[in-house]
Amino acid sequence: MRIATTGRAVIAQHRRAPRGSGQTVRDDGHVIALERAALASFTDRAPCKTKVRRPPSAAALAEAEHLRGQPAAGNPAERVVVDLSTYAAVADRLRSAPSSKEESPE
Repeated sequence: MRIATTGRAVIAQHRRAPRGSGQTVRDDGHVIALERAALASFTDRAPCKTKVRRPPSAAALAEAEHLRGQPAAGNPAERVVVDLSTYAAVADRLRSAPSSKEESPE
């Protein structure tokens, strides 16, 4: 599997397990990087008391409605918008990305 930018530059390449093999392929470099990031952010200080997660207020919802130019739906699930057109466009570009044989002249 190759991961490429929109300009078709390959930024990562990974081996895939055969379909249906039940295998999980892990990159040791990713595991090490994740462990380092987790350990670097570790602290023994008490959690920040001023950063409390609260649902948006009525005023915030009204402002969002104003910015969107449409009334907010009553059910939160109705406010979710999933646009897969961007994903489809990227997938189309990646399908036409050159293979490794085409990239490396021999």
